[in-house]
Amino acid sequence: MLFKISGVILLIVGLILVHRPGLVSPHPIPTDPYQVIEKRVRWGFVIGLGLLLLFHHSWTPWGLTVSALLIALTTGIIIARLLGMLWDGFYVKQLLWLAIELGALLIFGFLYGKLKT
Repeated sequence: MLFKISGVILLIVGLILVHRPGLVSPHPIPTDPYQVIEKRVRWGFVIGLGLLLLFHHSWTPWGLTVSALLIALTTGIIIARLLGMLWDGFYVKQLLWLAIELGALLIFGFLYGKLKT
């Protein structure tokens, strides 16, 4: 239960920091929208950790836990990138990064499925 509560807190904090990336950073927010999206993506790791704590409950097989961590972090990054693209605009380079991240998510999901069986 403590992991789920921590996961929800991390998820909410991550979403807040994606929305306002300069909230805890001493550096000013860049004026280039591409760089703003990249700054938002960094907070996707917090979202990913929240997702891991919220949905992954078995810690014993280390391979399964590592693949679940990779899936959760990649999903958090994808969520942050999509929100950044929604708020700051669509750029071809961002779409390419999104395609790479989706490909990695498919590979990690396949690995998770292989290890689970």
